[in-house]
Amino acid sequence: MRKVLFLTRHFPPCVTGGASRAWKFASNFAAIGWEPVVVAPPAITGMAAGVNSGANAVSELRRIAPDLDASGLDPVARCALLHGQEVPGMKRPFKGKTTRQFRSVTDGSLWRKSATTMVEQLLEQEPEIDLLYAQGPPLEPLQLALEVARKHSLNILLDITAPLDPAMPAPGASRSSVAAKAEEQILLSGVPILTPNRFLKEYFLKKYHGKLDHSLVTIASPAYDPSHPVFRRQPQNGSNTVLRIALHVDALPKADLKTLIAALDAWIRADGIMAGGLELLLFGAGASELLRRTAKKPLQKLFVIDETGGIDSELEACRNAAFFCAVLGKAAVNASIAPDRLIDALGIGVPLCIVAPEGVASQLVTESGGMSAPAGNAGAIMELLRTMTSAVSFGNLQAAPDWLRQKHEITTVMRELRGAIASQPLR
Repeated sequence: MRKVLFLTRHFPPCVTGGASRAWKFASNFAAIGWEPVVVAPPAITGMAAGVNSGANAVSELRRIAPDLDASGLDPVARCALLHGQEVPGMKRPFKGKTTRQFRSVTDGSLWRKSATTMVEQLLEQEPEIDLLYAQGPPLEPLQLALEVARKHSLNILLDITAPLDPAMPAPGASRSSVAAKAEEQILLSGVPILTPNRFLKEYFLKKYHGKLDHSLVTIASPAYDPSHPVFRRQPQNGSNTVLRIALHVDALPKADLKTLIAALDAWIRADGIMAGGLELLLFGAGASELLRRTAKKPLQKLFVIDETGGIDSELEACRNAAFFCAVLGKAAVNASIAPDRLIDALGIGVPLCIVAPEGVASQLVTESGGMSAPAGNAGAIMELLRTMTSAVSFGNLQAAPDWLRQKHEITTVMRELRGAIASQPLR
């Protein structure tokens, strides 16, 4: 079987932005005739063991560095580590010349240095590798993939899951930042590109009008894998007196985080919610900061965070919740993305709601029959949560329609990948 070499800074047990997408693609490439070889960030010991495989396991997984030991970290620090965030005071994981602290799970320069060496070794050892898949942002896997593809005459797919220049200047505007220059270089490299939605594809085509070939950009929607064990079990009934809400909080700027806290405080005061009657099953890149900022508030008694961490525990939280709520910030970039776990919750059949700017994620929730509130509006957020919880009590919440779930099933999305691969002749 031909092999595809995966270059990613996001992979389980991490739950960083693209970890689920990279894992689902890698574990399903065999279904379209390719055996994946994954070059991934370090594993983490002392907490999440990884992630249960769906129908296909990833047999060749190469970590670019020794495991990170998280056994001595508190829940807040563990959450930060899983999201690739700096953990102050963490033990240095490497010896010798690389004793400097791994400031995040996937430090860019260290990842690229280690991955470059590993990729060269793999290409020498495994001549069956015919294709490179690289995911970004961040930039390093995309840049390394272009360099390796040119050097070894390999075919390539660049999976760009969000704007590489997070400032997202309007088409026609000029910027000279490092991110802007890198995005232009990568987008105009002339190689096939995957994007997760039409919004992002059209943004790139307008931004690089006349320069970016429309036929090179394929939409590969974010997907859920129904062969994963969590999709084969019925939700647990649990206590009828406890309302469980899966609360995904993205990394939020200070102002948006303060707004969310104010909305949650106002909600529990207005409705007289007490600890024991409500559990907010908390995860997402902003969870650790939310926990820090509510450390002395009664609100924190409502938060439940799984100390083992990982994708599996987040999927279980979704499965056992009355509804799923994602909270994104007001930044323009958030109009172009949908969180991984939002798609999983949709596939599980959990009712959805969202706090986000108008865009991809809010439209998806609306199509699913769910509700939304604008980011940064405490009153609207409070009313959203009140409306959703009221609907739970009356049994009025609904799961996404079958046609929408089918659109995001991994087998559907893998057909798009097969088409993108077939569009280029293998060397």
